Amino acid sequence: MTANNLRVLYYYYTLSPEWQQQIVKNLGAELIDNKLLVIPEDIASGGSVFLEVTPGLSVHLLDMTFHVPVAITRVPKAHNYYMIYYDIGDEITTHILGDTAHKAGYHSKLGMGFMDCNVKGIILPPVGERSYSLRLLVDKNYYKSLAATNRTAEVTDMLFDEAKNTLFFYSHIDSRSKVMLNKLKEEHHFSGTSFELKLKHIALYLLNYVVERTARFEPIINKLSQSDIDNVLKTSKYMLDNLLVEFPGLPAMAEMAGMSGTKYKILFKKILKDSPSNFFSNEKLLLSQKLLQSGDFKNVNEVAYELGYSNPGYFTKLYKKLFDVSPVEVLVKR
Repeated sequence: MTANNLRVLYYYYTLSPEWQQQIVKNLGAELIDNKLLVIPEDIASGGSVFLEVTPGLSVHLLDMTFHVPVAITRVPKAHNYYMIYYDIGDEITTHILGDTAHKAGYHSKLGMGFMDCNVKGIILPPVGERSYSLRLLVDKNYYKSLAATNRTAEVTDMLFDEAKNTLFFYSHIDSRSKVMLNKLKEEHHFSGTSFELKLKHIALYLLNYVVERTARFEPIINKLSQSDIDNVLKTSKYMLDNLLVEFPGLPAMAEMAGMSGTKYKILFKKILKDSPSNFFSNEKLLLSQKLLQSGDFKNVNEVAYELGYSNPGYFTKLYKKLFDVSPVEVLVKR
């Protein structure tokens, strides 16, 4: 333990189960059938399960309540896989990608990421609250073969040429995936053959959803450095923390990222899959959903003003365009 009682755990994934031996050795965990990992009760209750689904695809599901502060640190490795993660914990978990902290979990704004295994990640789960997350580990060649069905051969080769391009994005969990994950979360246990079959089934569906979703993304060919990722995500975090004011403006965000306006716009869209202004506007409108249903406001105008809209009619127009319903229809009055 460190001076502040933070337990630091270092590990790296492999597509096969042997990576779990790092947890057994470092924390004294128990590994059952090379699948179920049980952490000592003084550190956490619950456990995790790791399964090889098909050649080239594995899944790791973690369902734990930590009793002490833990920094779960994934060490970057030059292995041949991508990692796709989903976090729907009861309370917000802090994810640190590079040098930038982000919030994930059921109540957070962004809870899904796609990244190469050589990107460092640190997870700081909440103490005393249920942490629930799922990770897909996908062989790069296998994922390329799946993605190739939605792109021309030329574009596919450019996207997966690691000398020219980095595959990385950070986003919301799509609604279909969230429904499946929530149903799985309700089961509260890992035991039994039926659960393993269900988890494998869900892993395949989740991977299919990701392939479908990324096929709709504009192919942006650009090699990202860790500092590029850190600096762009730093600006997205700033926006998410300041949704009650007006959009800070592209020049201010580019300056915060230490980039030219042109480079910033390209990299922001590559990582967050939207322009900075649209990202900010959509996140503000997603927040308005929660405010409208909170029961804390008397009418739509109050919500609009709370979000920094000087014209409530303009807010209503934007809301209806995005959600296809008027805000007054979902308002829960104070």
